[in-house]
Amino acid sequence: ELPDEVDVLIVGSGPAGMILAGQLAQYPSITTRIIERRPGRLAIGQADGIQARSVETFQAFGFAERIIAEAYRITEMNFWGPDPDDPTGIVRTARTVDDPSGISEFPHLIVNQARVLDYFAEAMVNAPTRMTPDYGLEFGGLSIDEGAEYPVTATLRHTAGGLDGAERRVRAKYLVGCDGSRSAVRESIGRKLVGTEAFHAWAVMDTLAVTDFPDIRTKCAIQSHAGSILHIPREGGHLFRMYVDLGEVPHDDHGAVRETTVETAIEKANEILHPYSLDVKNTAWYSVYEVAHRLTDKFDDAVEEAQVPRVFIAGDACHTHSAKAGQGMNVSMQDGFNLGWKLGQVLEGRSPASLLDTYSAERQVI
Repeated sequence: ELPDEVDVLIVGSGPAGMILAGQLAQYPSITTRIIERRPGRLAIGQADGIQARSVETFQAFGFAERIIAEAYRITEMNFWGPDPDDPTGIVRTARTVDDPSGISEFPHLIVNQARVLDYFAEAMVNAPTRMTPDYGLEFGGLSIDEGAEYPVTATLRHTAGGLDGAERRVRAKYLVGCDGSRSAVRESIGRKLVGTEAFHAWAVMDTLAVTDFPDIRTKCAIQSHAGSILHIPREGGHLFRMYVDLGEVPHDDHGAVRETTVETAIEKANEILHPYSLDVKNTAWYSVYEVAHRLTDKFDDAVEEAQVPRVFIAGDACHTHSAKAGQGMNVSMQDGFNLGWKLGQVLEGRSPASLLDTYSAERQVI
């Protein structure tokens, strides 16, 4: 059972939330719980690019070598452009090594976000606190009473099971919102995502297909007269991911582009790949997104310099990125890693509460 009082309540079991929970699970003296509105673990889809810095972070949890063994390792990237002799077709124009300077002992990986979360879940349940996510609970709002031992009161709603729709309250010393770009925690502390929207849409699909495209097992950036594709082979040797350019989106579109069907995306991909073809046999995951780059001015609820922050936001709750550079998941995990040990040190009395001010100061500029 989720207790009525916890030291840290984490909202959202994405990469930022799970790495934070994985760290705090190492402290047997600290009561931490992580809630998720989904009824169970993420199964497939979402982010997949793991930068070398993140693999270094995985090493701190002891699973770097294991995840490398199951991932697709990016060693090079090929570039394709219009054929000078026939601009309706494409030809390979360049091939580049992925890490020519040897920036890390670890490689750049492609592995499903769901598997990354599984590894953190394993680290949590094997840690001293034996923590597991509390699925089927949604954050509904909060209030803060600075004079109380547990100053943050969070209202939660059950989203699954026999208690579906029922509300309950949990008191916490600190609350961390890792609940995505539409974060309810961010709204509850008055922070706003500010930035630009490119009004450009992309379809993304993990597919199993028969194709004569020669670089199907190599990461590629493809430019043609019909648009662009970012092509990424998936782990396992069979699936691959394609980010397919759907073009400019009218300002008055109101999200209609997100209704683009997978059949339309496959047709567009074939236009871009000409003279090569793509015969899709199965689509394991499909989504449509619009590029937006946004950031909040602060990653906690403190409005005065001397105020101790009680509520924090991390990951997509405070910064959103184009999906094609792998920044979202990787930057989000570093948010959680930065905040986790600081909360642990403060709650165990090893560091003053002022240490928590450094989380927003350090991460927001990143």
